[in-house]
Amino acid sequence: MGEATAVELARLGYRLYLSARNEDGLQALKSRLEVQFGVEIVIHSVDFSKRSEVIDYAAWLSNNLESVDVLVNNLGMYRPDSLLEMTELDEQMEVNFYSTFALTQRLLPFFTEQKAGHIFNMLSIRVNQPWDQAVSYSISKHAFEGYHKLLQQTLRPLGVKVTGIYPASINTSSWDGEEGVPREEFIQPEDIAGLISTAVQSQHGTVVSDIHLDSINPNF
Repeated sequence: MGEATAVELARLGYRLYLSARNEDGLQALKSRLEVQFGVEIVIHSVDFSKRSEVIDYAAWLSNNLESVDVLVNNLGMYRPDSLLEMTELDEQMEVNFYSTFALTQRLLPFFTEQKAGHIFNMLSIRVNQPWDQAVSYSISKHAFEGYHKLLQQTLRPLGVKVTGIYPASINTSSWDGEEGVPREEFIQPEDIAGLISTAVQSQHGTVVSDIHLDSINPNF
């Protein structure tokens, strides 16, 4: 998802600040996009399961940026568990809610002062359809949606757009090693990236509030 979105925004000419755990992967993507699109790419290795690293990264961004036009919150961790054996809540809350919250809050002054910009929040179908085999994931995404809705209420009167994306199963590396999974029947990352590209190019008066996406396979 992150790579597909980076490609779309680079194609539109944005200078990108990309972050992930895998520094080698970031460097390869940086080199490819700079050659292909002639844009500046700044990379930063961050483990978003460690709040201290996220806070340090957010401070670095706020000290080195003059403005922020687009923020794409594409963080996510999924591990199955049940209500009777809820073993994943702390870590999934850290990645799926707290880290996104910490980063976004630190960057909010850019948006409020500019009275412009666009924030994209990657949510989940599990917000509307909680699953008893993905309890920690469902709870953490519900927390994130609460924050997302408050961002919409707070920022829209200031001229800042906030778009939530609610996808079903996406064809990403999280499915690697799973046999018999019909990945071609999942939502493809390029399709979501294309929707982000369309929304970010919308006219000032148009707000794409939320995007709900189903996969063609109803079991996923």
